[in-house]
Amino acid sequence: MAQKEDTISHFSHPGHELVKRHYIGPSFLCDMCWEHLSGPGYGCSAGCDFGIHESCAGHPQTHSSQAHHAHPLVLVQTRRDVVAHICDVCAGRCAAGCFLYRCPPCGFDMHPRCARLPQVVRSSRHSQHDLTLVVADGRCAAACGGGAGRAWYYRCTACNVDFHVSCAATAGDNNDGARQDADTVVEQIHQASAAQMRIQAAMMQARLRVQGSRNALDLVSPSYPESYTIRRDYFF
Repeated sequence: MAQKEDTISHFSHPGHELVKRHYIGPSFLCDMCWEHLSGPGYGCSAGCDFGIHESCAGHPQTHSSQAHHAHPLVLVQTRRDVVAHICDVCAGRCAAGCFLYRCPPCGFDMHPRCARLPQVVRSSRHSQHDLTLVVADGRCAAACGGGAGRAWYYRCTACNVDFHVSCAATAGDNNDGARQDADTVVEQIHQASAAQMRIQAAMMQARLRVQGSRNALDLVSPSYPESYTIRRDYFF
């Protein structure tokens, strides 16, 4: 896709190349996700009012997830005359005019960032077992008030409990996760899973250290029978 350093051609803005830029300030919106554009991105080299996140520029035009959806998904721009669309993965809003992955035969929509959700996570809401991403067919155990709908869940198969994607990404005392934007949810689910894995690894290391200390004590401690006494002879 790259033609020369810091310049790309992109399907979202045909006809003009996009040049690498660094955006500062609150006045810019990404023309792909319609979220705040700050930091590295790409803007039209011909002067059009068009700019996208560097991460959005990397979304492929098609996406396949055979484990959860039978048809390939195509990255398309939504109509601007529709108030909003709903992501069928995280249940978050997709702004009118934004790009999303869509299955036309099924009417299935997905944030591009939700395509990066990990298949298996660990969450502080249910730290005893791993959670696996599944298609919705249950009810969220986080008492968040959200219905089942079509949103996907993270499921504990051992306990048969489900959590919304956004609920699995937040701490156990926060039930407002469903109202966060897709980028925040995806970032939080990665961070929360990594943090929980670090906690469990630390707990395992602590248990191993304790067990190692006990084993060491068993090796150096006297093993005399209780009835055995040491006789000392004194010579004067």
